[in-house]
Amino acid sequence: MTILAAVDGDDEPDRVVTVGQDLAEAYDDELVVVHVLEQDEFEKRGEVQRDEPYTVEDGQRDAESTARTVVKASTDRPGRVTTRGLVGNVVEELQGEVSRSDASYLVIGGRKRTPVGKALFGSVTQSILLEADVPVVAVMDE
Repeated sequence: MTILAAVDGDDEPDRVVTVGQDLAEAYDDELVVVHVLEQDEFEKRGEVQRDEPYTVEDGQRDAESTARTVVKASTDRPGRVTTRGLVGNVVEELQGEVSRSDASYLVIGGRKRTPVGKALFGSVTQSILLEADVPVVAVMDE
């Protein structure tokens, strides 16, 4: 089994990684830290890159690099930590990764927002909480 921790790349260090590592150590599981490059960002990068096409593999490598950077900034504890990069819809990609990695927990970040903000922009955290097939640990911003 694994503990899956999803990082957005905005926070370095990111408490999602440290909470995920705490769970992984407590349950003697591997920690998989994943970053999803959203589809619209992937397409923007493809438009900017003129010489060679920007492929899904390029996007996955960039997303994994983001995950690695966040891990390095977030923890100095040794342990079983793997990073992965995905491209697409955040909720769908995380649900797929939960299944592929046989995750026992999903650790995600969350932001406190007003009800109007949630209604206007939606909430990835809320969607994951409602649709996840495994227990979700939401690490809220301080």
